[in-house]
Amino acid sequence: MVESPPSTVGPTSRTSLLRGNPAFRSLCASRAVSLIGDGIATTALVLLVAPRDGAAGVGVLLLANALPKLGGPLAGAHADRVQTRRLLIGCDLASALVIGLIAVALPPLPVLVALVAVAGILATIRNPAGRSLVPVLVELPDRAPANAVFGLTRTLTLTVGPGLAGILAAAPGGFHTALAVDAATFVVSALLHTGLPAIAPVRDPAAVTGIWAETIEGLRYITAHRQILVLVLSLFLLVAFAAVDNVALVFLTGDVLHTGPTGYGLASSAFGVGMLLASLASVRLARGRSPIALLIVAVVATGAGTVVNGLAPVLAVVVAAQLIAGAGNAVENIGYDTIVQNLVPRPFIGRVFGTMGTAAQLGAAFAYAAGSFLVGLIGARATFLVAGVGTFAVLLLLVPVLGRQPRGDTPT
Repeated sequence: MVESPPSTVGPTSRTSLLRGNPAFRSLCASRAVSLIGDGIATTALVLLVAPRDGAAGVGVLLLANALPKLGGPLAGAHADRVQTRRLLIGCDLASALVIGLIAVALPPLPVLVALVAVAGILATIRNPAGRSLVPVLVELPDRAPANAVFGLTRTLTLTVGPGLAGILAAAPGGFHTALAVDAATFVVSALLHTGLPAIAPVRDPAAVTGIWAETIEGLRYITAHRQILVLVLSLFLLVAFAAVDNVALVFLTGDVLHTGPTGYGLASSAFGVGMLLASLASVRLARGRSPIALLIVAVVATGAGTVVNGLAPVLAVVVAAQLIAGAGNAVENIGYDTIVQNLVPRPFIGRVFGTMGTAAQLGAAFAYAAGSFLVGLIGARATFLVAGVGTFAVLLLLVPVLGRQPRGDTPT
């Protein structure tokens, strides 16, 4: 069993994260490739199902992809108990097989939903496993910039994948080709993961119990540590308020500002552009800065952008507000990931990240339901204002508790 690499694995403070750290470069490259593939697959499958099975089919398909993310604590427990490189490679190859089957058969909806659910399970397992590697591969001062690089890869799902899916679906072979490309991205990701060191789990193999027992142990760890519990609860609340944008924006640009589909497209794209620009800037600017301060500034930016959306008189103001909110969302991700990596000891980090993934998914589900209700009840503008005020209110939970965190301490 190979032990964890020494702290010298990470780059020096002045060395490029990617150029100076081959293992981290492999992790980021594999993540970028697989996330582009995720964007291709999601878009291609929606385009496949919509004319064939209608809106209900699309809803069931997206639900099958989303529901496995509620199993984040279980996925995190699995990530904490096995060698991470082997787990990531296994998930990649299994994903390639599942998507490959879909690409060949383009099966009817019931079979497709089952295969998409399996792919969602594999993605849920990959997420905490990959994020838990950052504090092992990267020195403490470089964790926030490293998480910014991770944020850049996350935007590829939104910015690159859908466009490629449209191009590939229109090419010879259509959906077969688009989904085959997605399957190939997982094979490439598996090859890139071979560049990771064989890092053994910290947990004593003799102490490893059943997966359910370890999941419960992880949840007890979270509830017993106030700062970690606050991180999980605040993430749920933040997503529950901020993700209302996904419901209300189309009504704001269409029914209130009367800008039509073009206006909605511009406003939606601005959010992604804000995420991309903030992630790029944070690769350099986040080094050496308190992740707590980054998180607080990010929440303020998200809340401000949401409030301005509710007050915007013209589309140009909405686009500017979306840029600000998107930037805030990107830096929130960097702040949350870095704080968790600094606070949580390695034996529990997969379970904490898995639980946070579930909290975000539950927050999004709540936002979609509440957003639909609020838009119908009080209108799009007022919905944005309520969401913005709620986003600012999350600071009342975060600041008093996280403000006591010792800066720069490494978990033991």
